[in-house]
Amino acid sequence: MFKHIKEGWKTALKQPFVLLILFAYRLVWGFVLYSMVQSTVVPLLHRYPGIQVSGGQTQLFLAEGQFQLMKTDFIHSYLWLLLLLLLAKMVVTPLLNAGIYYSLRQTHLNSGYRFFKGIRELGVTFFFYYLIQMILTLAPLYNLLPKWGHLLLSSDYKSASIVLLPYISIYLLYGYILHLSFMYLQFGKTWTRSWIGSLHLTVRRLFPIVGISLALIFGSFLLAALSASVVWIWASFWTLILYQAYRFIQTLFDLWGISAQHQLYTTETNF
Repeated sequence: MFKHIKEGWKTALKQPFVLLILFAYRLVWGFVLYSMVQSTVVPLLHRYPGIQVSGGQTQLFLAEGQFQLMKTDFIHSYLWLLLLLLLAKMVVTPLLNAGIYYSLRQTHLNSGYRFFKGIRELGVTFFFYYLIQMILTLAPLYNLLPKWGHLLLSSDYKSASIVLLPYISIYLLYGYILHLSFMYLQFGKTWTRSWIGSLHLTVRRLFPIVGISLALIFGSFLLAALSASVVWIWASFWTLILYQAYRFIQTLFDLWGISAQHQLYTTETNF
């Protein structure tokens, strides 16, 4: 496992173009979300009467908000915007994956050329993989959400949380395993290997696959905790620079995780 992590690190460092593309994508996506919050949520917060005023004014503010949400089309434009952003992300994510996975395989080609060639050759297939993954991920919620909502409404928050925690944990584990399985299915497509063979490898080597993922998630968590601590204690212009550096390193960690899994895949299939 640690051998694959080590080799994955070396491979990730050899993908500067992919790293910059991922970082730029996340930077743009973060700016779009920030702009949306800045233009919608912040003006609403400015209208909040605050804790110094009487409770009647707070209740009036909440009643006005409820009226606008329930009786007007105030929220419709924002819901449509959220839907468009979600659809855009669902289209762009598999295309990025296609470019990344193809770049990890075709290392003899020019970095920019192989990335866009991967999108051109694998983009449609990866999109359908992503669509199937989303359907399988969200399908259990069709039955679970009504039950969870009924439980939350019929009991106090603390009791409901204790009952729901095991179910939510199982669901998150299900989504996590599904994510790793589709990662290996996409590796198989990149290497023109059958999906059955890729799934068989995933099941057979599930423990080292999960071990690699958890090791890098833990390292990423430590990095996030360190960055948050510095930002909290030392607020200045350099904190902003540090935060952007953290985002870049976080992107490197994610690419490292994909590269390490790819190393395991190629080793186990003797490519």
